[in-house]
Amino acid sequence: MKQLKKSPNQDMLYHNCSRTASRCQNNMNFHPNPNNHKSNKGVALLTVVVLLFAVMILILTGAQLITNSYRESKQQQNTVAEAENVAKSGLVDAISWFKRQEAQPVHNSSHSPLHSWEDGAFNPKEVKLDTIDENMGLVKEYELSENGIRWARYEVKRQSETIVPDAAQDITAERFNGTEQKGDGLAWSIVSTGYVYRRKAAIPFNIFPNEIVAKCKMSTEIIRMNLQIPACAFIVKDGGTAGHETVNLFPNGRINGGSSGTACGRFLGQPPLLSGGTVIGSSLYSVVLNDPTIKYVLGISTIELKSLADFTVGSVNSLPNPLPDMSLIYIDGDATFDLSRPLKASGVLVVNGNLTVSAGSSSLFSGLIYVSGTITINPPCDITGCVIAYSGLTLNNLSTSDITEIDYDNNILTAVRQRICQYRENKSAHRTLSIPNF
Repeated sequence: MKQLKKSPNQDMLYHNCSRTASRCQNNMNFHPNPNNHKSNKGVALLTVVVLLFAVMILILTGAQLITNSYRESKQQQNTVAEAENVAKSGLVDAISWFKRQEAQPVHNSSHSPLHSWEDGAFNPKEVKLDTIDENMGLVKEYELSENGIRWARYEVKRQSETIVPDAAQDITAERFNGTEQKGDGLAWSIVSTGYVYRRKAAIPFNIFPNEIVAKCKMSTEIIRMNLQIPACAFIVKDGGTAGHETVNLFPNGRINGGSSGTACGRFLGQPPLLSGGTVIGSSLYSVVLNDPTIKYVLGISTIELKSLADFTVGSVNSLPNPLPDMSLIYIDGDATFDLSRPLKASGVLVVNGNLTVSAGSSSLFSGLIYVSGTITINPPCDITGCVIAYSGLTLNNLSTSDITEIDYDNNILTAVRQRICQYRENKSAHRTLSIPNF
């Protein structure tokens, strides 16, 4: 039998059919495992859980680190604050030391030198329990914790023949422009260093194993006011001339100089006009030798007075009510005291302006009143000590039976000198010099 010859197209068709059949057979023989898909899901879920767990660990670790850092920062802040308070305690104790000394001011002037150097008057003593180290100056140590581990120490150094850095210095010549000089003791610069340390052995605080954990250094200045008042109940710069009187005393107005003082003193002009009032004193009028400026009367400038005052305000409404006793008050502007805010206090009142005491206020003041302008006082009012009205006075210009009175009292003024004019801190000079980290 004759074989038929295959064409090329027939061969190609044959091979394609064979290949297709083979594929179909392979597909028929393939049986996928249904568990493979489940296994992949399990691996993915496990991976997610592990990642979430790692993230949670990171979050918790970070939170713990932040908490620890905050706690350590807070502890450091508290320790630094403790060192600040220790340094402040040194300043307070040093100011108290100056005030306690019998000889005032605390000075080392040429006529009675304590040492060969001008700052030698600051010399705390161990025998007086002022200090634990009189060679250094004013030094104290005390416990801060109940377990006896945390201790505080402050040092206010004294000056010596060789210059000691940060030691107490007499700065009178720098703060006063008159005849005062270094060594007169009217102004002092004080530096206090405060330490907080861990006391592990009964040896010096800065020797191992003791450990300083915080340190602070603060400075301030103290100034002593030198109250200079002639023995007068009332003082005015200019008594005025006829028709231009600056002092007017009406019925039921009284000025009493007492047996040891003059009723009225003036620096310039004619005697004050007294019409209908009562004037009593060892002499009725006198001429004061110096211009009664703030600088002369208190020994300090107006700027220094503002910094030394217990209260420096712009109006009466800014003062506490009732007013405190034995305080130094400076009012920068006109001031009016009335029934709702009476002038009931003691100490020193300085008004940079005009002062008015309204009728019916029942004011009562003991001490020194200094007014740069004029004073108008209405009844009832009783002032004991001294009144200085630089530009003039009107006393009791109302028709009333109530009395307005100014009485000179040297005992009151002596108390003012002892309690108010002693060394006072210049608040504008108070500063923190350094707080090193340990």
